[in-house]
Amino acid sequence: MLKIITDSSANLTAEEAESMGIKVLPFPVIFGERTFLDGVNLSTDEFYRMLANDPDHPHTSQINVAQFEEVFSGVKPDDEVIVILLSSALSGTVNSARIAKENLKLDNIHIYDSFGATVMEKMLVLAAYRNRDKTPKQVISILDDLRSRMEIYAIVDTLEYLYKGGRLKKSAATLGKIFRIKPIVTVSKDGFVELCGKAIGTAAAIKNVAKRIETVGIDPDYPPCYIYSADNELCRRMVSVIDPDNADKCVANASNLCPVIGVHIGHGAAGICFIRKK
Repeated sequence: MLKIITDSSANLTAEEAESMGIKVLPFPVIFGERTFLDGVNLSTDEFYRMLANDPDHPHTSQINVAQFEEVFSGVKPDDEVIVILLSSALSGTVNSARIAKENLKLDNIHIYDSFGATVMEKMLVLAAYRNRDKTPKQVISILDDLRSRMEIYAIVDTLEYLYKGGRLKKSAATLGKIFRIKPIVTVSKDGFVELCGKAIGTAAAIKNVAKRIETVGIDPDYPPCYIYSADNELCRRMVSVIDPDNADKCVANASNLCPVIGVHIGHGAAGICFIRKK
């Protein structure tokens, strides 16, 4: 039976990870001289309180080679393990995992670059779990197909955090400072965060996202995942336009962005991740 390892960017709750037997490696989140571990000694709620009130702007660090080596050393010779990680375009964590695998000379460890973040990564982890009775090659083929059809759109309150974290150019970040302009960001096929649209006001931004979804359609075999940061009000407004018949359920199942992603997004964002139709 295939085993799965991921990182805390995948936005799995502790309960979800435990119930599925998935090992989650935490990202370091750093406020000044203080280092926390995402989901270990820093909860999502506490992170957003600190983000709003702490004088130090946080940053993140990659999961290092030694941490992967420690986990990989516990893998049994007859285990097959797939390791699904945050986009290599956003973090050096994938490279750390590959170095650890090479150092330990383990052929039964399969490193998978999600080229995504947050619920993009989570959807791939869940797909791998559902197909854990298949071979690693078969699972990777399934993940490749899903990733090729995966789309994410998020309305953000500001682009300043993405700029401060080095995830967006200053020229693009300046747009978010224009009065009433709501930026819309996505993650490209090669795993970079990109500005993909803008609208005057929240209502227009939601319509922009809804139109993008309507154009391509959602694969009914894969329910979409909604996200928000700190406050789910914008998420609720988005769902009420995109899927009004299931609004309460969608909002209840929405993911509050984990600290390692919240560092770069800030408060007041909301978005949707989905698999488009073939």
